[in-house]
Amino acid sequence: MATDHRRATSLIAAGALLLCAPGIGWAAEVSARLHPDTVYLGTQAHLVIEVENGDGKWPTVEGVDGVRINRHGSPRMVHQVFGGTIRRSYSYDWLVTPERAGTFRIPAVTVKVGDEAITRGPFTLQVKEAAVKCIGAKLDPEETLVGRPVTLLFGFQGYRPGTQPVLPGIDGLTITSMGQPQAQQDQEGVPVRIFRYRVTPSKLGTFRIKGITFAGVPADEITLTVSPFVIVGTRTSTQSLVVGEEATLQLHTLGLKADAGLTLVAPPGLEIRSKGRLDDGQAGTTVFSFVVRALEPGSPAITTLKLGDGRQVSLKQPVSFSVRQSGDGGILAFTGKARSDESALGEPFIIDFDVFYRGSLLAAALDLSKAGFADKAYIKVEPLNDVAYPEWQGRPMQIELAPEGKLNVLVGSGDYEGRKEQRMRFALKITPLAASEVQLTGVRVVLRLQVSIRRQDVGFVFRSDTTNDYDHVADLPPHRVVDPRGKTAPAGYRGAVGADFMFVTSLDRKTAAAMSPLTLTMKITGESVGPQFQPPDLTEVAELTRDFEVSPTVSGGEVEGNTITFTQIVRPRTDRVGELPALPLVFYNYQKQQYETAYSLPIPIEVRAGSIVGAQAMQVSVGSQPAPEVNRPSDPTGQSKPAAVLGANFDSLGNLARIEPLSLTGLLLVLVGGPTVVLLARAGYVVFQRRRPMSEVRRERARLLASLDRLGGEERFHFQLAEIVQAFLRLTFGLPPGEISADDLGRLLDERRAESDLRTAAMSLLAECDAGRFAVGAVEQGERERLIRQAREVLTRTEQLARN
Repeated sequence: MATDHRRATSLIAAGALLLCAPGIGWAAEVSARLHPDTVYLGTQAHLVIEVENGDGKWPTVEGVDGVRINRHGSPRMVHQVFGGTIRRSYSYDWLVTPERAGTFRIPAVTVKVGDEAITRGPFTLQVKEAAVKCIGAKLDPEETLVGRPVTLLFGFQGYRPGTQPVLPGIDGLTITSMGQPQAQQDQEGVPVRIFRYRVTPSKLGTFRIKGITFAGVPADEITLTVSPFVIVGTRTSTQSLVVGEEATLQLHTLGLKADAGLTLVAPPGLEIRSKGRLDDGQAGTTVFSFVVRALEPGSPAITTLKLGDGRQVSLKQPVSFSVRQSGDGGILAFTGKARSDESALGEPFIIDFDVFYRGSLLAAALDLSKAGFADKAYIKVEPLNDVAYPEWQGRPMQIELAPEGKLNVLVGSGDYEGRKEQRMRFALKITPLAASEVQLTGVRVVLRLQVSIRRQDVGFVFRSDTTNDYDHVADLPPHRVVDPRGKTAPAGYRGAVGADFMFVTSLDRKTAAAMSPLTLTMKITGESVGPQFQPPDLTEVAELTRDFEVSPTVSGGEVEGNTITFTQIVRPRTDRVGELPALPLVFYNYQKQQYETAYSLPIPIEVRAGSIVGAQAMQVSVGSQPAPEVNRPSDPTGQSKPAAVLGANFDSLGNLARIEPLSLTGLLLVLVGGPTVVLLARAGYVVFQRRRPMSEVRRERARLLASLDRLGGEERFHFQLAEIVQAFLRLTFGLPPGEISADDLGRLLDERRAESDLRTAAMSLLAECDAGRFAVGAVEQGERERLIRQAREVLTRTEQLARN
């Protein structure tokens, strides 16, 4: 027993040693990858080989002409424990640097693990050459003193081995390199090189640094200003003031002495005085300090300084302040006024807006999404970004224009209810492309204002800042738009206005029988296109109605972008018709201030001889009056059949209601019963006449369904099936004579909330009948049975839908 136990223990120990030994217990695994396998010249790829149970020695990778392959770092060892067993792997990384563009094949790599040699590869590297392009240039700073160097940086996309930038010689400037370029990559992996140079000026002036090239591509031009002195920066204690409050402003300068006599030119609304004390700033700068006092609300900006010799110099970065009256912050008023009460069609008019507010303006937006003129294709709205008011000055500022865009405004001060307040002014240009009233309500302005409140107590000054968004809506009276003055609209004009229109027509097919329906599609593209757009009245186009019967019904009206689509049914009258003529679209060109006409192209068609007794012949009499008499041909059998006035070309379709003559029983009731019976009989007769037609309609629908079984497979199968379907649908929906189009049927089913499968089946049936009745040849039995089943199901479900 003890011997067996010792033997088992020895076996377990031996197994553990085998599992822990390198290359034993685990199968050797080697993986290798080159990533990425496509690079740009000037970038690198990595060749990574991972070996499980390796010995840590670098595998041998053969060199390739045109590619440098160098070891990257040291082998990385990873230990993993699985079920108490240690699993060791090594990862080796090589940097692959191409020296030229092309396709390179890196030979396979063989790795020896124990006694086993494992090969991976070969690997293919694709190297592309990016075009050289300058991506920018920068001077830091852009203004300096004589002898004080600045840093010039410029970047180029693309890489050319061994190529260096070419520097021009510029009188008064010394340009020297600051070392090797910085290598980067953009988001697409394209190489970028950033070159750094030191530029030292030797004289005053303005220098245009141009003519620097890399691989023949010029760098962007940049300007360096060398001045006697430089304003390095400014610092203010606050830029938000209440009328009467003061702020401290410091100017940090280089090149100015203490006795330079520097002062600031005060803009309207501010008072500026020197503190009379100079400080030495950092990096050898001299600091001049001033006290700024607010006199009236507005947005004043300090833009000019004055030297002791009287010279005035503009500040490259003006110092702005926001000054308000004391009290709560917010929007005081938002108003607008059109510069005219009336304008002609296509003639722009200007609306000026005024906003009075209190607070430091941090941001602003004008929201037109709910304005009365918003989302109207026939109203063109544009910001007037170059607005100016000769009698009033303001500081320009850019704000958001919703739903998208930017708007330039002017901020300053103005009189509001007898006192000065902060003011914003801007304008919109509106061009109406339809004669009507333009509603100017719902224009909304939003201001983000910061209000600072200061309190002083026992020698301490407390300051609190609050920031809130305020909004206000301006409602203006409507603006009247009249037809072009002194011009008479030509025939066919239906209100289209725009600088240009494109009118494209197409037909669903170009071969048809005479008087068969063709679907004409009209696509109209223009700037005023929208749901209100009216298509041309084709029933008034003589060139079209001469050869075509034109349906008065226009379908469609879908708008996509600035294109609207309409459809209309036309029928060629005879087989002598050879084309659909060019159709006119009359519009008013507001830029040229004249009426013009855009034409579609003619469409050649082929018309076969033929005639249709179709839905136009359908008649349904459901009133109390007798149906008109129909002349019937003589019947040799003596059993005349009812006339087919429903248009389905079947004997079962006849008059649905007619008045029966008064019978003998009715006459006796009148003679015996007297007036009372006459009145009762008359009332009953009226009720009977009202109910009788509906029962006749139901019986007629039943006869139509039964007639489906009598359809044969001859060439007129689709024609006869279409007649039955059209007649049944007209009876079901109580429609007057006329063919039901696919759009009409879809609308009728949607109004009754038909299920989607019924709608799809009905539309498919109508389309197959319409296409098949102009085809040539008999119908196979399987196809005929399928269509009859589909027709029966569609008509039965449609009848049930109409009852609900």
